[in-house]
Amino acid sequence: MASISVLDGGPLPDPTVSSLADCLIRAAGAGHGTGVHYVTGNGDAIPQTYAELLDQAARVLGGIRSAGLPAGTKVLLQSADQADLLAGFWACVLGGYVPVPVSAHPPAGSERTAAQLLDDAWANMTDAQVLTGGDGWRGPGWLGDISRLRAGRPDQDWRFGSGPDLAVLLLTSGSTGRQKAVMLSHCNILSRCAATVEVRGLTSADRSFNWMPLDHVGGLVMIHIRDVFVGCDQLHAPTRWVLEDPLRWLEVADRHQVTTTWAPNFAYGLVNDHADRIASHDWDLSRLRYVMNGGEAVKPQVVRRFVKLLGRHGLPYDAIHPGWGMSETSSGVVDCRFDPDGPDDRFVSVGRPHPGARVRLVDDEDRPVPTGDIGHVQVCGAPVTIGYHHNPAQNQRSFTADGWFRTGDLGFIENDGLTVTGRADEVIMLGDIERHADEIEAAVEELDFVEPSYTVCCLVDGELAVFYHLRGRVSEDVAQRRILDLLGERFGVAAARILPVARDRIPKTGIGKLKRARLHDLLASGIPEFVAMRRKSEGLQ
Repeated sequence: MASISVLDGGPLPDPTVSSLADCLIRAAGAGHGTGVHYVTGNGDAIPQTYAELLDQAARVLGGIRSAGLPAGTKVLLQSADQADLLAGFWACVLGGYVPVPVSAHPPAGSERTAAQLLDDAWANMTDAQVLTGGDGWRGPGWLGDISRLRAGRPDQDWRFGSGPDLAVLLLTSGSTGRQKAVMLSHCNILSRCAATVEVRGLTSADRSFNWMPLDHVGGLVMIHIRDVFVGCDQLHAPTRWVLEDPLRWLEVADRHQVTTTWAPNFAYGLVNDHADRIASHDWDLSRLRYVMNGGEAVKPQVVRRFVKLLGRHGLPYDAIHPGWGMSETSSGVVDCRFDPDGPDDRFVSVGRPHPGARVRLVDDEDRPVPTGDIGHVQVCGAPVTIGYHHNPAQNQRSFTADGWFRTGDLGFIENDGLTVTGRADEVIMLGDIERHADEIEAAVEELDFVEPSYTVCCLVDGELAVFYHLRGRVSEDVAQRRILDLLGERFGVAAARILPVARDRIPKTGIGKLKRARLHDLLASGIPEFVAMRRKSEGLQ
């Protein structure tokens, strides 16, 4: 009888603390001088010890307390300044309030301003108060400017929650869908921290570098809170600063002797695109031992090229760790070491779940499928959310009768590891063969006239549509013919709409994930720009 597709990460290690506040208090009292470092425009890092962060949070808490808020109040946090955002976050934690980070940087392709993003969050959470950084939003429930509150008197009367108490609400719409607020408890986050620290052997001697937004689960929970838990040094840089020149990611790693970092797969592709410049540098990346690749589909050919290019600069052969997780699992809960000499498969295994988490693959009726068969990825365990804030309908759809969370991903279990093949709603049928959008996008981006990370594939009226950003001196008609030739040779596609598009018209999430459904809707809409795009593509075929 075939075994069923279930993976168990094993028993959870004791986190040794019961609240996030305990982590910061412990780190501040360790006396190692470690803490948060904020990377500036010239690559320098402004240090802030954990003791200084604790003091700043206590001062902001004093300002919040002056408003007379009861414990448990939700506080929307928005600031473009990373130090302000973290001071506001920890102030809420110390006072028993629930922080709700809101992005201050609308993603590429968004028509919303930072103030409108805050308005959107406010509209979905009218019982919340608001804490901001700098000038700007001054709506109802505004508690003040974080940078000014940091200069106030510290409040030492800490009354923080613990265990199952709600610790943070993370706003997410993923790649598609309406904004939701993911509820994470102290237990959720601490269990994830403890498991990852045990599996990857992280210590206070490590030094991390994160350049993803601190309002996102990857920047806030996976890196920042984990490193406070560990008590190690952590560096943070603005996302846009690195995207302006992706090699800054590696320059910071070299200059500041970084041992662990992370980014979604698209960032590895952006680095690969600068092979000539990489060869001219003299970096020492030998300290990088845990480089996470998560947040979107991992593309094996991209990772192999990254390892080859940077191996000349000392990047350890086995440093890359493909992983899987989401806001609803308190960030990454599955990962493994990538073998650059492994089989050249369509997909990359992300390994086994960390302790405290379980994964299973099921059919449409929530019945586990045999090992090796593709099924719906479901997860349960200590790091998994109890649901979405004030959203009972979504909670009912998201959890099975026996308590497993439906992730929306597809995958299979083989060789004792999980392989995620893509989102269930992004499967593209090409004849009788199922393909995933990211497979086709990766192939198109192998062409040298296609800008990496700006390719989107989806079905429109039953026909494959490929959006891409053209670079170089190739004309649109030549580019179209070459893309069509590639699609025919690689996937057996006889016809497709090939659509050149400006970078700012490719919708992305805050960490750079493509919003395929949004672009599909634009193409199908009556917006003149996209109507003209459709007609032009039809005329060129």
